[in-house]
Amino acid sequence: MKKEYVMIIAAALLYGTITPGGHFFINLGLSVFELSFYRLLFIFFTVLPFAFTTQISSTFSKDTLYFFTAYGLIGAILEVLQFTSLYFGTPVAVVALLLYTQPIWTVLFGKLILDEAITKRKAIAILVSLLGVYILLQPWEVESKVSFWGTVPSLIAGIFLALWVVWGRRSSISNIPYVITTLGWSFFSALWLMLIWVVLSFIIHNNELLRFSIELPITYWIYMALFGLIGGVIPSLLFYRGLEEVQASIAGILLLIEPVSASFIALLLFEQPIDMETIFGGGLILLSNYMVLRGQTP
Repeated sequence: MKKEYVMIIAAALLYGTITPGGHFFINLGLSVFELSFYRLLFIFFTVLPFAFTTQISSTFSKDTLYFFTAYGLIGAILEVLQFTSLYFGTPVAVVALLLYTQPIWTVLFGKLILDEAITKRKAIAILVSLLGVYILLQPWEVESKVSFWGTVPSLIAGIFLALWVVWGRRSSISNIPYVITTLGWSFFSALWLMLIWVVLSFIIHNNELLRFSIELPITYWIYMALFGLIGGVIPSLLFYRGLEEVQASIAGILLLIEPVSASFIALLLFEQPIDMETIFGGGLILLSNYMVLRGQTP
């Protein structure tokens, strides 16, 4: 197995800290925009010193600026949409289930944008992985009624998550160093997030969603730094480095290890039990990963 595949898998495992970490910070009282914006800023300022080891002047051009402007918009919309359904009261399991439809879109966009082949092995792996996600998240246990406006944002977020993966692959194909990709994505996503915040502040008046404050306890900032490092800096660098050799459609399937990782992290942090559905669903996701990795083995 190529090391780039290991990097994508490692990134997915670390990305599994995002959901339980977000749950932790929201319980502390942070707003959705505070959580998203501070995480992006931490990633940017942490990666910035490493960017000076690359040839920034030769990397950035007018085309690169346009590329990251579009990529930042994709990232910002993804950040907002994946939490909007929660704002409308949609259960976490349903939000996650809809968000993790991204492999379908990643394969389609990979074909349309990057001309990646849609193989029978990929199609079967996607079906197996989506079944695993469905069993893992157990949406049938949800008793509350799901509204139209509670489901649409998550479905659209799955599309933007796929675009985020495909754009990351485009960056590597364009020979943009993975450090610069991490830097550009986080910076322009933060800029777009601020613009979205300004627009939404005139429409929505809800502190739980839009509040911005730097007057947080020092312990919160320490937690945020750890969260940004483990769930942002390290996995992003690994992911973008891995995309230099891994197709976007394959990476999209490998990323489905994230909910498996999140389940075990929730067990450790919040003592949430792991039942047979979790084990079986996680097993199917791992099987789908094995299928695509096996297909890449000479």
